[in-house]
Amino acid sequence: MINIVQIGYGYWGSNVARNISLSKKTNLAALVDKDPNRLEAAENTFHDRVELSTDYLPFLNDPEIDAFALAIQTEPSFEIAKQIMQAGKHLFIEKPMAENTEKAIILNRIAKEKNVVLHVDHIMLFHPIIRRIKQMYDEGELGDLIYFDISRMNLGPIRRDVNAMLDLAVHDLAVIDFISGGKEPYHVEAIGEKHYGNQETLTYLTLKYPGFLGHIKSSWISPIKERRTIIGGTRKMVIFDDMKTIDKLTIYDQGIIEVGTEYGSYEFKARSGDITIPYIAQEDALRNSIEHFADCVENGTESIANGDHAIKIIRILDEAREKMKINSTEPKPENEPG
Repeated sequence: MINIVQIGYGYWGSNVARNISLSKKTNLAALVDKDPNRLEAAENTFHDRVELSTDYLPFLNDPEIDAFALAIQTEPSFEIAKQIMQAGKHLFIEKPMAENTEKAIILNRIAKEKNVVLHVDHIMLFHPIIRRIKQMYDEGELGDLIYFDISRMNLGPIRRDVNAMLDLAVHDLAVIDFISGGKEPYHVEAIGEKHYGNQETLTYLTLKYPGFLGHIKSSWISPIKERRTIIGGTRKMVIFDDMKTIDKLTIYDQGIIEVGTEYGSYEFKARSGDITIPYIAQEDALRNSIEHFADCVENGTESIANGDHAIKIIRILDEAREKMKINSTEPKPENEPG
């Protein structure tokens, strides 16, 4: 069992702390937050079982502490993450790992130099259905990938530190990378709008990978909450609807087949087969993520959501933000001079 200090006990941090405390592989040794109201909420939850503090610095040199979990906003997390790893402590950090590729590379370099585990909480990699789809692809059941069509939408919360794409699409980019075996896009396009605040609240991201397309819609201003992924393969297609209580994965043995040629023109027709809904035992993806991190610390192994993986995702997001800036310029009316 590894001893963890968590920094940040906000909206998502409370979930992280709960799972750390409930896992048999981790011990929540302390919680740190500058907000006294959050510490009071933590006291009401954990009582005297967890040390509470407004300062994380004393824990950096505590030999009893193995690791830190960092669950605060992206911008201030960079300097704290550096301090944690430079002190030789392992780090579980919420996504995105950093604001940009440059900072992500710095964090990854420190992790390698200090020989500590850097685990980015790309939580969907630890979802049992994503792992099932990955197995299907690796075993050839899906055939070649044709496309990913993903919608991740909800009504708030609207963040100030990152836009909807960095908050939401980061999950989906990590999934595409994971399922495809690390393929990277060679063309990226993105558009978005800032309806509230100074960050884009609605974004559309389109990517061209070798052999397949990816399209990701991310929104904080949707009247419904949607978490749906459609993956098209040449042999089978799947729909993963994470908002369903049960039957989240549907497998379609359907596709397009070539039936011959006539006067030199190819002819194709739709192929329809069985539609199956497999039973997949429910698991807590966040708990799986935390326990994978703990296993890596105990065994001295690399996380599947390590710094190298995170840098690839952030590099795509950096390019997408640049494209978004270019595409945000509205054309002038034809009768307007200049």
